[in-house]
Amino acid sequence: MKLNKNVSKKIKRFLDPYNVAIIICIIIIAVSLYIIFKPNNSENLTPSGIEVVQSNAKEGEEISEQQALEIAVKQFKILNEEVKEENLNIIKIQRNNEKYYYITSANNSLEIKIDSGKVTRINAAPVEE
Repeated sequence: MKLNKNVSKKIKRFLDPYNVAIIICIIIIAVSLYIIFKPNNSENLTPSGIEVVQSNAKEGEEISEQQALEIAVKQFKILNEEVKEENLNIIKIQRNNEKYYYITSANNSLEIKIDSGKVTRINAAPVEE
């Protein structure tokens, strides 16, 4: 009986309204910090929410047509279109003194910057705003 009284006193002391309020505040602060500092996975997304394929090319390093086709196949797969490299049309274009590969499939199109291998447009919409 004495043991139960001691335990019940400790529980009552622990469940004091001030202690409960402090614990709730600590939980709210911890959740807020997690939301603020959680990893940001949206850096590879367009404004419309489409994930953009990243190439392995370094900035200033030109990519070949074959590398551009590989990037395009991956990007079209994200857009739910199964294509093969031989079914894609590729042409070089120049806009604002920069060169791009313009690659089209049956349903989609994209532009890849030759100097860096970055996808700059998907279905004529800019990737970055």
